[in-house]
Amino acid sequence: MKKRILVVFTTLILALSLVACGGKKDETYGGYDTDAYDTIAKLYMNYALSLEEDQYEEATEYFMANGLGEYSAAVEQAGLPKFLTKSFVGFDQLIDSYKSIKDVKVGEFEKFEDVTVEKSGKTITATLITDYSKRDLKTTFVYKANDVDAGPTAVNVEPVYTLGEIMKKAGLNTVMGILIVFCMLIVMSGVIKCFEIIPKLEKKAKEKKEAPEVVSTATPVAETTVKNETDDLQLVAVIAAAIAASTGASTDSFVVRSIKKRF
Repeated sequence: MKKRILVVFTTLILALSLVACGGKKDETYGGYDTDAYDTIAKLYMNYALSLEEDQYEEATEYFMANGLGEYSAAVEQAGLPKFLTKSFVGFDQLIDSYKSIKDVKVGEFEKFEDVTVEKSGKTITATLITDYSKRDLKTTFVYKANDVDAGPTAVNVEPVYTLGEIMKKAGLNTVMGILIVFCMLIVMSGVIKCFEIIPKLEKKAKEKKEAPEVVSTATPVAETTVKNETDDLQLVAVIAAAIAASTGASTDSFVVRSIKKRF
């Protein structure tokens, strides 16, 4: 395994060194020209693509610990950052990222595009597009502008989507967002409607609870009226009997029409 690794990287470092030496070095980023970032990106990706799945762990451990220490002269001649002689910093991130998209159908490898390098504040970003027959891959390397020799702080591999696919995904996200908003509006409307219905239900329940009390309060009044009418009839009968006794006449010969009380 180690021998295969060394053969692959020896070939790559020598081939890419020649390209780097013949390139333009007018503009530098963090002390290195575009060709240096191009060489690093293609070294990383070349080896990642040459590995079998069962070799990921062994290769990552080896290059994270050793780098290209045995080829420091070639690294220096190519004008590459010194971290390559000690450790392939970020190679573990590249492998993890690459494994996460293994299910994406990219087709057959075709070629590497030239690396584009951009500097924003204290960050340098180098982007490599790898052309495939079905779908391209984009590898991004992030460096600290004031410490490129420390190696990339982040490495990521992701599929390149067409404009149509991006628009389709954006459209689906928009539709989902609108549906969620409408669902929330419906729920809020239901809650507001409940605030209107609940007081009415409480009022009806309260009226229903108070209704028997009104009936029970009116009952004694009716009983009192009946009782008063009974007492008056008894009084009339007593008075009629007294008149009949005093006059010797029969109670059938006269009628008591009214009774006046005097105090």
